[in-house]
Amino acid sequence: MATRAARASTKPLEILFLSGRVGIRTDLTARLVEFIGATRTQLDCAIYDLRHPQVAAALTRIHRAGKKVRIAYDAGGSRPSGGIADPKPAGTADVVKKAGLLKVSTPLHQTGRHLMHHKFLVRDSDTVWTGSANLTVGGLERQDNNCLIARSTRLATLYTQTFNDLVSPPPAIAPPSPAAPVKVGGAAITVRFSPASGEGIEDAVVATLQNASSVRMMAFLVSDPGILWQLARFKDGGDIKGIYDPGGMKDAMRSKTLDRSQFWFLQDKARFAAAPSHAFKPGARPRAGLHAQQGHDRRRKGHHRQLQLLRERRDQRREHARYRFGRRRDGLHRLLRQALRRLPQVAGR
Repeated sequence: MATRAARASTKPLEILFLSGRVGIRTDLTARLVEFIGATRTQLDCAIYDLRHPQVAAALTRIHRAGKKVRIAYDAGGSRPSGGIADPKPAGTADVVKKAGLLKVSTPLHQTGRHLMHHKFLVRDSDTVWTGSANLTVGGLERQDNNCLIARSTRLATLYTQTFNDLVSPPPAIAPPSPAAPVKVGGAAITVRFSPASGEGIEDAVVATLQNASSVRMMAFLVSDPGILWQLARFKDGGDIKGIYDPGGMKDAMRSKTLDRSQFWFLQDKARFAAAPSHAFKPGARPRAGLHAQQGHDRRRKGHHRQLQLLRERRDQRREHARYRFGRRRDGLHRLLRQALRRLPQVAGR
């Protein structure tokens, strides 16, 4: 299969795509390592999943070179696949520790079903890397992902404000960003962060769909009621084409609050295509996925982690039992010694 041009680039703005299934083979790993290595003074990194060894090594190099590095990462453990949560194995904390970056890292423990799902870097207060890819081998080399490099001080300021809120004790949810677009290389970019934007992100997508005469959509899954309602305008005809991950959509359809008829596009084979994800197998040829993060393999790793935790708890219980037994044994020995010391006194009487 011929390799297509992998990058749409202007001087202030670069858009990078990765999709092995259609021959778009951008080396996102090399581009990100290059991005990190070009740091002059400071790099901030907010990331959900950081486990790519080359990326960790690049961060270590600039840290040892005296550049200021700050990392904020999701410190939640292994999460199963589902329509409300992105599957992710534990491991970022170990990578950060081995890379010697613990002192410059902030683990973020979100409560309940919340995720610290950001994937962005801010370099020298004037350049931003962001997009859908996690900093993992899967995210940068195997999945269908997109990344954006924007050279804009105004844009970098918005991302830095959010980063500062994340790492400031106690961690805060960043306030909604101004809705005014930022001009970058002729493109108008509007920045919105969730969950602080509330329904603002949904409202923006819905407003775009309301005024659209043609739609091109690529998503791992679609489950937002307002967006599904607007897509229904094209059910009986119209210029719309889309790509989705059938595994992700299967999770979305488990919701009891959504009408199955809202997922009409899953049956529209003429205008929509399913792009199934595949589990990664060591040594096998990389296979594509719509940001699916190798769900099967990750669930397997999650099960292994659960077994490991069970074994650790079992060992802790055993150790505690041995400790309690030792305490009782030592107490009996102490009482016996005291009794033996009293025997001469009793005999003398």
